[in-house]
Amino acid sequence: MERTTVEDMDIAVRAHLKGWKFLFLNDVECQCELPESYEAYRKQQHRWHSGPMQLFRLCFVDIIKSKIGFWKKFNLIFLFFLLRKLILPFYSFTLFCIILPMTMFIPEAELPAWVVCYIPATMSLLNILPAPKSFPFIVPYLLFENTMSVTKFNAMVSGLFQLGSAYEWVVTKKSGRSSEGDLIALVEKQPKQQRVGSAPNLESLTKESSSLKRDSKRKKHNRIYRKELALSFLLLTAAARSLLSVQGIHFYFLLFQGVSFLVVGLDLIGEQVE
Repeated sequence: MERTTVEDMDIAVRAHLKGWKFLFLNDVECQCELPESYEAYRKQQHRWHSGPMQLFRLCFVDIIKSKIGFWKKFNLIFLFFLLRKLILPFYSFTLFCIILPMTMFIPEAELPAWVVCYIPATMSLLNILPAPKSFPFIVPYLLFENTMSVTKFNAMVSGLFQLGSAYEWVVTKKSGRSSEGDLIALVEKQPKQQRVGSAPNLESLTKESSSLKRDSKRKKHNRIYRKELALSFLLLTAAARSLLSVQGIHFYFLLFQGVSFLVVGLDLIGEQVE
């Protein structure tokens, strides 16, 4: 779409401003299709964080002029847009990926406990609260979210300032679903004599689609993400510096976070899910 890349959110916001009422059914369950690889997930997250910033630019004046109540405007502007899509990615990226490791190289610098501990702990609990069963995974979740903050921060900036990748629309490849490219490859692969018939052989198409997926999986080459690798080098160097200066708590965080960035930077996660 020319207006925004998050058309579902766009429709919901405009309907809300027109006074429509929404009912949330907590007991309704639906299956969720997973991205087939980390690269697909990365592009999906880029669109999900760039699009809302586009929409915020487009809808801000309409929200101010709308006839909804003050608290609804506050909730829409601050909680819905700014906190979730701008403040949290900015905070995670700047604090955990830039400021904290840089303080290891400046002995005089010292971050207060509420910045390093209390605010991140509160944010984490608020994220985990809707899904208590996820509590055992809070540590890997935080490490991965901090790693993804690079992608989210870039997306937020591009969407807010209308940069080149703001309107990039890439359909997320989902696990178990044949992409458009796979189907085109199947059609081109079939001999012309087999394409004369009126009805396609669905069984053969399914088999060939599966073989194409296996071939593409064999040919998969790990990508190199330079930003993540650069940050992993910074974090691991800061961890070594922290160890030498006997700052144990910082050392463990910087070490594990640096390893997380290294794993992502070398594309060692996100193998295709079958």
